[in-house]
Amino acid sequence: MSNHVFVVNHNGHPLMPCQPAKARKLLREGRATVMRRSPFTIQLGWECEEHVQEVVLGLDKGSHVTGFSCIGNGQILLSGEIQHRLDVKDKMQERRNNRRHRRKRKWYRPARFLNRASSKRSGRLPLSIKTNIEEVIRVVKHLPLPINAIIIEDVQVDIALLGNPTVQGSHYQDPTRLDENLRIACLMRDGYACQHCGKQKVRLEAHHLIFKGEGGKDTLTNLLTLCEACHKKLHQGKIQLKVAGVSGHLDQVAQRTMQGKSYLYATLGASTSLSTLFGYQTATLRKARELPKAHDADALCLATYETGKLVPYDREHFYKVSFRPRRTRRRYHTLPRKGQGRVRYQVNDELGGLRKGYIVRVKGRYIKQINSIYSNGYVAFARVKGEPNKALPRDCQLLERERTILWEKAS
Repeated sequence: MSNHVFVVNHNGHPLMPCQPAKARKLLREGRATVMRRSPFTIQLGWECEEHVQEVVLGLDKGSHVTGFSCIGNGQILLSGEIQHRLDVKDKMQERRNNRRHRRKRKWYRPARFLNRASSKRSGRLPLSIKTNIEEVIRVVKHLPLPINAIIIEDVQVDIALLGNPTVQGSHYQDPTRLDENLRIACLMRDGYACQHCGKQKVRLEAHHLIFKGEGGKDTLTNLLTLCEACHKKLHQGKIQLKVAGVSGHLDQVAQRTMQGKSYLYATLGASTSLSTLFGYQTATLRKARELPKAHDADALCLATYETGKLVPYDREHFYKVSFRPRRTRRRYHTLPRKGQGRVRYQVNDELGGLRKGYIVRVKGRYIKQINSIYSNGYVAFARVKGEPNKALPRDCQLLERERTILWEKAS
């Protein structure tokens, strides 16, 4: 697959990618400028006709990692994984504790617990969940491609299909309850652990308590989760189950719904056609195509599930997307230090015209983001083996100013 460069129109609307040779020509002639270095995007200097092809975005939404894949012209134009921030809840708790201690110090100030309108607002989302959802929304809005449709993995299993895989339309209302959908439901109910030896993170299988040859049915109550080794030994008669039927197991399936999914669907669906698929449908297609179990592979299956197109899986344009706060909003001081008292937080805001979050080229070779500024005159970066973890400002060339979304191309 050939390489390509992403293109944005003069008015900011994304266009289809172009060849690197064409991008170099436009930049050399001054007809385009570099808009973003990662992923490398150019912006045209004139308004051109926006004739674009269809691009479908698949989103494998997760709590820690979200996979995405943009499919167009029968290939993966852009894919990656969104690494969600996991520190929001701890930061909120820290802020709460600081506020409480500050109120205790100012004993003359009355406590104010019920005067915050946002905490009583209808439909309010916890900030940890809202941050998770808005990170996906921000990445989707920054994609340098003309997205025509979005397909998101909604829940893991379809409850109505557990007993009848051919159910359609109004039959979803029938109370009756196999395939990949039923197997996943069984594993979820039993906590993804073998119910004989207790092993996890191994190959798990759904065992029929009453064998099908003896009249056992393909229902959730007749299934039990066993690892591959225990399942084989059980059918060979080498072991006996420690449980009697399903008396010790709750016949319930956690659909892993997310509080903020309505907010996600409403926001993305306001401007783009949006649809959802079940997790078992994604798993079935991924296994049929023998793709690796990865978030971007699931996103590829989501984007091609309806059309059935066999788009080759690759990671030529794969990025890892992470986030960082624009700047600290902490207005408190640190705890008293010996001989210094209470000192101001973050003394070094700027050094040689550089600030935290800036993207720089170090010694003409390494592309780094500034994480902190030392008092000894150095700017510091994330530690990577074989690369510098700090440098003097004179050795840094500014590429982009402060960014809160960091796109890192996977090698």
